[in-house]
Amino acid sequence: MRRLTLALLAVLVVVAISWAMFMSGPDVPDQSVLTLELSGEFEEIPPTDALAQFMARGPALPTLLLQLEKAAADERIQAVLLHIRPIRLGWARTQELHDGVVRLRESGKTVVALLDLATLNATRELLLASAASKVYVVPGYLGPLAGLSGEFLFLSGFLDKLGIQFEYERVGDYKSAPEMFAAREMSEPARRNANALFDGLYDQLVTRLAVGRGLSPERVRALVAAAPGTADEIVEANLADGVATKKEALRLAGLEDAPEVRLDTYLHVDPRDLGLRDGPTIALVFGDGTIVPGPGGRSQRFAADPIAKALREAGEDDDVAAIVLRINSGGGSPLASELLWSTVREVTEQKPVVVSMADAAASGGYYVASAGNAIFAEPGTLTGSIGVFLIRPAYRGLYEKLGVQTETLARGPFASVSGGSGPFTPEQRARTKHFVHALYSEFLERVATGRGIDVEQVDRVAQGQVWLGDAALELGLIDGLGGLHAAVARAKQEAGIDADVDPRRAVFPGPRSIGEQVRGLMRGELRTWLVRQVMPFELPSLFAALAESFEGGVAYLPSWWIEFD
Repeated sequence: MRRLTLALLAVLVVVAISWAMFMSGPDVPDQSVLTLELSGEFEEIPPTDALAQFMARGPALPTLLLQLEKAAADERIQAVLLHIRPIRLGWARTQELHDGVVRLRESGKTVVALLDLATLNATRELLLASAASKVYVVPGYLGPLAGLSGEFLFLSGFLDKLGIQFEYERVGDYKSAPEMFAAREMSEPARRNANALFDGLYDQLVTRLAVGRGLSPERVRALVAAAPGTADEIVEANLADGVATKKEALRLAGLEDAPEVRLDTYLHVDPRDLGLRDGPTIALVFGDGTIVPGPGGRSQRFAADPIAKALREAGEDDDVAAIVLRINSGGGSPLASELLWSTVREVTEQKPVVVSMADAAASGGYYVASAGNAIFAEPGTLTGSIGVFLIRPAYRGLYEKLGVQTETLARGPFASVSGGSGPFTPEQRARTKHFVHALYSEFLERVATGRGIDVEQVDRVAQGQVWLGDAALELGLIDGLGGLHAAVARAKQEAGIDADVDPRRAVFPGPRSIGEQVRGLMRGELRTWLVRQVMPFELPSLFAALAESFEGGVAYLPSWWIEFD
């Protein structure tokens, strides 16, 4: 009875949300102001069904970018107000949203940004606001231009106290993820690579802020050093144009009498009514998160089987002219990465596949991307990290501290590598090293084949080094800078679609049936969503990605996962 009740409730939720989503298009008055509330997290994958919409952590970035495009083409919209609260976006996707606002502004529309913050670092939000025509901060604002930071965690000292030792093999001095568990400080190669990334991203930040606010780069650097943060300090630094409430900001922009249209209403405006999305179809396939083998689950959004299936379905669909594969991943399983690489190569024989990199497409993410016809990334995208490592814990020291005795029986000198509690024997280490180097050679060959370059040339920029998108362009690892907008433009070119035609975008796989959505609820999607609502924080991405490796698995993962603050 309880299961039946839950199922009926689930059906009612799905039906209610479906009705709300697919109701007829709204009336938008002339000379309207579109208000976009930007805060919290942004989904990478646009929801394709009612259940996904209900469980989304926030608006999807591609959906927001579409609303900006619509506003630029909509004669009824005279201005857009960006109400910016603290946001959680990687730097590359922040750049992508920034680019979308710049395109809107260049279309002739007024863009007003209102910063509504109380935080100790508002650099990301100030960067986004700098794309607007006018920037205001609310009374009581606190949000310094504090710059960039990242903290690297080293657990070896703690693990030593527990008696836990980590055994690992890697290829490449820069493939430093095992250092988190096996070292007490950053190695020199890892430090050089990390500093290069911070320097590059900082230069990009300075340049964008300088252009957006009409300041010199030297002035922006001086401001970061001073960290202006109160409302008056931000205005005095010319990072904002004044202090205002929302109503006052609209009045100062001459928009006090303009009708307001909110996002939840504007979502229902059909882009085809504005002359958009009315051309041939380009398929969008999204891979977000750790690459895992098999069917995965709804919370594992880069599982090899469903992504490969979506790519093949798009390749076989006669209505699809080209495919854009969007990757936001630091890598994962070598087996899953190889399956996806082979699938992309297979599909490119049917139609063009252009890869769009989001915040990251590193290690296994880049492995998959290299199979496409062309690759695009934002300047701040983390990519490369071409390398391999294996890592597993050895618990024998912990067992001894606890008085636990073990005996290992094995047939074959290598049998206990993945399941044993002791360190590697010399024979096991030698064999493990051979396997890891073999996988590295395959990684180099796959990238060389996909990019049409020599293996030696790939090896020179590999060794686990992580690159920003602009550096990757210079090295030939990608073909151009930009987000989904640029990738779709290249896909149009590859498919022979006229430049002035705006193609329809279709997300693959498409929406699930009502029955599939209900089964998803019963399989635990609701539980996953509830846990996410009550968790006060998320574990760093690398911890989740390394889970499989702790069982002795091999991983195509980034050198480390930088959470830029």
